[in-house]
Amino acid sequence: MRPHPSLILVILAVLSLAAGCMQTSPPVAPATTFPTPLAEMSPVPTTGQGSSVHLYPATSLEIKEYVDNAASWAKENGKEAAIAAFHNASGPFVNGDVYVYALDYSGVALALPFQPGMVGTDFRPLKDAAGKPYTEIEIQLAKGGGGYVLYRYPYPAGEKQSMLKISYVRPVDDTYWIGAGIYTREDLLIDNELRQFVAEARAYGLDQGRDRATAAFNNQSGPFTRGDLYVFAYDYNGTVLSWPYQPEQVGVNRLNATDPVGNHHVQDFLNVAKSGGGMVDYYSVNPFTNRTDLKISYVTDVDGTWMLGAGKYIEPGQVTLRA
Repeated sequence: MRPHPSLILVILAVLSLAAGCMQTSPPVAPATTFPTPLAEMSPVPTTGQGSSVHLYPATSLEIKEYVDNAASWAKENGKEAAIAAFHNASGPFVNGDVYVYALDYSGVALALPFQPGMVGTDFRPLKDAAGKPYTEIEIQLAKGGGGYVLYRYPYPAGEKQSMLKISYVRPVDDTYWIGAGIYTREDLLIDNELRQFVAEARAYGLDQGRDRATAAFNNQSGPFTRGDLYVFAYDYNGTVLSWPYQPEQVGVNRLNATDPVGNHHVQDFLNVAKSGGGMVDYYSVNPFTNRTDLKISYVTDVDGTWMLGAGKYIEPGQVTLRA
């Protein structure tokens, strides 16, 4: 008895599918931008009841929790075991492009999973592509209990190009500190909502003129103050025109002012605004928490005689750092 033609087609389809499953998939080239999490890696060890960790952090809050958990593990297991674990590029503290690094308070690297040849190097003299002494800032933050820093650092995959990175650092004990960061982009740090807020303020300034506009910007109950998001303004001599939460500063020249880590942020405001506008990062007191946090602002020129801007604090909000 001959098999029915439709049965033959079914058998051939099944054999073809089985053969395809047995073929070896071609190797995938390493990503040069943002790799996906490495699913085969073990999650970072957790400590305590109810402890959790984000395998592939994407927000400012998640990277802080990631580092806090690593610090707890280090305290429980001892410095020697922790440094060995942090330095292991195939270990549980490396997930995709997120990894824990460790340095002592003199700036000497103790664990760098993707740069093992740099262990023992003093990082304090090093600056990123923008000239920022990022390790000096990290040490200050760690000594103060912890905080965020924005800088440019080589990406661990592909051509290792320098990319924006926000790291959270904190102490483990009085001999060393650790950090981990998320590679990010300016369009995530300066999102559409912030750009639109600044654009509305600029349009208002052009329409109403400097005096009426800055009076509105200085009104804590006005439309240009939304919690810890508010408009600040300076003339190009560095004189404060609006600062709603510090009205005593209006009229004060702050051209040479520095933030707690030494950034000449007012000069940065003016230079970036004159150059067409853009991002400025610095440290500022959050008026709602009274805590000094990393702040990322967008600034723009108004009419060639003054500028304005607004920004967001990285803490305590959950800022998205990865698309």
